[in-house]
Amino acid sequence: MSRVGDTAAPGAIAEPAVADEGIGSVVYDNLHLEARRVLERNPEPRNARDVAVALESMGHNASSARDLGFDSVFALARKVFDLAYLYWVPRGEIRIEPAPSWTSSLRDFLAGSWYGLPWITSVLALFVARVALWSSLNADSQVAAMVSLAFLSAAPLAGACSQALARKGTFYFLQRNFPLVRWVMFRFAWLGTATAAVVVAAIYRVYVVPSYGATLGREYLEFAAAIFAYLFAAAPMYMLRRFATLAVASGLAIGLGVLVAELAGAQSSAARAATMALSVGVAACVLLAASLYSIQQVVPVGDRAERHGVKAPELHVVLWQSGPYVIYGVAYFALILVDRFVVGLAYGDSLGVGHYLYPSTYEGSLDVALLELVLLLGFVHSSMERFARRLEPLLRSVALEHWRQARLTLVREWRRSVLTLVGAAALTAAAFPTLILAVLPGSLTGAIRSPGGMTDLYLASAAYATVPVGMLCSQYLFFLGRPRMPALGAGLGAVTNAVIAAVTSANGQVASGVWGLLAGVTVYASIVLLASYAALARGEESFYASF
Repeated sequence: MSRVGDTAAPGAIAEPAVADEGIGSVVYDNLHLEARRVLERNPEPRNARDVAVALESMGHNASSARDLGFDSVFALARKVFDLAYLYWVPRGEIRIEPAPSWTSSLRDFLAGSWYGLPWITSVLALFVARVALWSSLNADSQVAAMVSLAFLSAAPLAGACSQALARKGTFYFLQRNFPLVRWVMFRFAWLGTATAAVVVAAIYRVYVVPSYGATLGREYLEFAAAIFAYLFAAAPMYMLRRFATLAVASGLAIGLGVLVAELAGAQSSAARAATMALSVGVAACVLLAASLYSIQQVVPVGDRAERHGVKAPELHVVLWQSGPYVIYGVAYFALILVDRFVVGLAYGDSLGVGHYLYPSTYEGSLDVALLELVLLLGFVHSSMERFARRLEPLLRSVALEHWRQARLTLVREWRRSVLTLVGAAALTAAAFPTLILAVLPGSLTGAIRSPGGMTDLYLASAAYATVPVGMLCSQYLFFLGRPRMPALGAGLGAVTNAVIAAVTSANGQVASGVWGLLAGVTVYASIVLLASYAALARGEESFYASF
């Protein structure tokens, strides 16, 4: 592995001629012998630590190192590491990607924006057919409550399953271990789907049916199943980076869903609800088919010998390792959605109902503000794409003794990305409410324009603009193998959101529940911001050793 400053010509093997000054010829010959023995044990030593491990496995200790004129085995390893390059042709010097230009930054932003495609197409469906995954503009309050409850149930479950599948699947995919990629995908798919079915059935039996009755309960089940399938079906395409397929599938999915809703032309509330659920289900089936197609195209099945030659890991071990990502997937959606449920409960209590009711003004304001995430997701994912391209060559090309400079480079990259996103988020939060109200027709924003709705819109805009900052810092921690702090931050943020929303929306003060969202998001972003900076600034050698 080449290091900064290596200039050995490719294909040339230098021959030792003269002993180093201060080292006797016998010792010098012994060092060359040890260098060749090290290369037999480790053909591509990455750093002096790799050489030290090989030397110790060959029987060297502090005493033998002193016999050769060195203070420790590690000091001996440094010298042997240098000599090893005389007997092994290193790769050419790896060029670290330069600082991004405006054109490359724009290209990264557009590439990162692909991640928001399913949401973008769902938003378009909301404006065209007045139906989306999380609400409906042409349903009565009871059906709207079922749609909202279904989304509040399905989104955290889909988030948990998607996070687990993406993290472990990507781990094997980058190793090109395709049998285990398929193993992870299908194990997590059926296990996640079964778990979601059990949770949704429990909510249906314990809360929905006693509160709303069996008829509305069936609508809840239909929407929960369709929304979960829609959100989870896209996960394999994200993992395999099949963004073109995702774009086509998302457009086709929502287009077919809108077509189903329009052709049905249902008039009654029950018929409209069934049509809405069917349209989301059709969209989910299209995404599922596209995901299966992507798996077949990107992950080859392989012959029977290949499939049977790979021993799958213990499932419980993989699930244990995926635990923090599962928690984060649940907590993240709880963080941005739990205030809606709390406010809906407060709204129901204020009307003497005693269960969740759909607060149309509050939900409408937050649904519009949620569109900010679509705009800002491009900054998050483009920053991580650029960080990944710079991190690996940096770690592969910098020697261990130069790790401090590499650490400073990583911190500067983190600081630049975070400050860019904070600036973009601030501008978006300030301009978005006015812009979106000017663009959208009054028929969609009538309720929002009330005094309480406008306040909620501005506060929710500030909250949702802060979420991507937390997402970016969480992605840094995931990249460095530190998933616990994002899970903790999102969990504490969700609890903060729920508690403050419950306090502020008590006694029918529904519009004040948005303060819970703003407080929870601030807690989440602050925790992961400090944790990601600390992880990079501390710069443990484990980051270096992992490469």
